[in-house]
Amino acid sequence: MKTNIFVNPIDHTALRLEVKSGANGEVVEGSLLGLNGETYPIIDGIPDFTILSDNVRNNYAKELFKAKAEEYDKYQHLSFETFYEDEITVRNSMIDKLCLQSNGRVLEINAGTGRDSVLIAGRLSNEGGLHVQDISKEMLDICRNKLKGITVPVEIHQGNAGKLPYLDRTFDAVYSFGGVGMSTYADNNDAIAEMVRVTKVGGRIVFGGLSLAPWLRDTFFGKVLLNHNSHYGNTISFVDFPIQARKLNVSWNLAGAGFVVDFTVGEGEPAANFQYEIPGPRGGTHLTRYFGNLEGVTEETKKLAIKARDKLGISMHEWLDELVKREAQRILDSKK
Repeated sequence: MKTNIFVNPIDHTALRLEVKSGANGEVVEGSLLGLNGETYPIIDGIPDFTILSDNVRNNYAKELFKAKAEEYDKYQHLSFETFYEDEITVRNSMIDKLCLQSNGRVLEINAGTGRDSVLIAGRLSNEGGLHVQDISKEMLDICRNKLKGITVPVEIHQGNAGKLPYLDRTFDAVYSFGGVGMSTYADNNDAIAEMVRVTKVGGRIVFGGLSLAPWLRDTFFGKVLLNHNSHYGNTISFVDFPIQARKLNVSWNLAGAGFVVDFTVGEGEPAANFQYEIPGPRGGTHLTRYFGNLEGVTEETKKLAIKARDKLGISMHEWLDELVKREAQRILDSKK
């Protein structure tokens, strides 16, 4: 584990390493200390940055996957076979949306036992790197065993998706399947905002999980699934999507029982040309229509203005702008 790649998840400042024991140059036990006394323990080589910003849902996730970790891989394939889908094909179809380069730096959030991690690592070269996060230490231990022997640089940490221990714009791509977007486990707004923060402009974000398509919720298909697992009732909130999202797509897989969101990270709000002259009788531009509103006139005055505009053969914007400007300047120039 390279401790210098991590920062304080609270304020993104540097951390100081306090080593208890080490082996072959690798930090196995110790702590990473923040400037304000924060302590993040390193246990068996995995730093724990967990900050329970949402105690109820975060703790639910920790306890759920602690209990499921040992048996998780035995039954996970059934979630795909239920819908006559091949698990590897579905997972690879989501990873395809990351548009990875072999030298890319990738963060996987809610990696679980590493079923996607090994597929992502297989697309990267030694010049790339994979960072893996989950809230469950038990799941991460299994994931780490799967990644042993992989030549791609791998870094693992325990934590929650709403507080990531990385500097802004660290990664070329960020991925999550079965975590982000599932409001059962955490606040999606926080998690998605963090994904955007740590992704480079132009980088890709893909996340997905369980969520019955709205048109299937009242069908027999939907009712059977909801009876089996309440997580299928998870809903996708478009309010959670960030303003930096460009070319965003929402699709459903698993016969409509699962969702996938993918987008490219932009900078700030989208750009648009609001200054071109809009043809037609109103005239003006988007900006003059937005910023140039004046107090309203009576219906009779408006009708007269329209007749005058039509007689002049110009747009209402052109006529009013000149008229108001000329009259205002005359008043300002006149002697008091």
